[in-house]
Amino acid sequence: MLSSGGLLLLSAAAGYWVLERADSHKGDLRRVGKVVGWVVIVSSLIGLACRVWAVSTGAAGCPMAICPFKKTSSQ
Repeated sequence: MLSSGGLLLLSAAAGYWVLERADSHKGDLRRVGKVVGWVVIVSSLIGLACRVWAVSTGAAGCPMAICPFKKTSSQ
């Protein structure tokens, strides 16, 4: 089974696939496909950065880990 980091990388690859598929279309469908693809890629990479941050600070096993992208902390 994939870890959470692996799933995030897989979703980023899926976002790239959506971008590639959007290039073959025209008009609004192409524009929407590109927006959806970029949103998936960016959100996956932000999630992966948060995961790497949690692992590097040793808070990966803690359910209340502090993520630099969250507004609130566990303290």
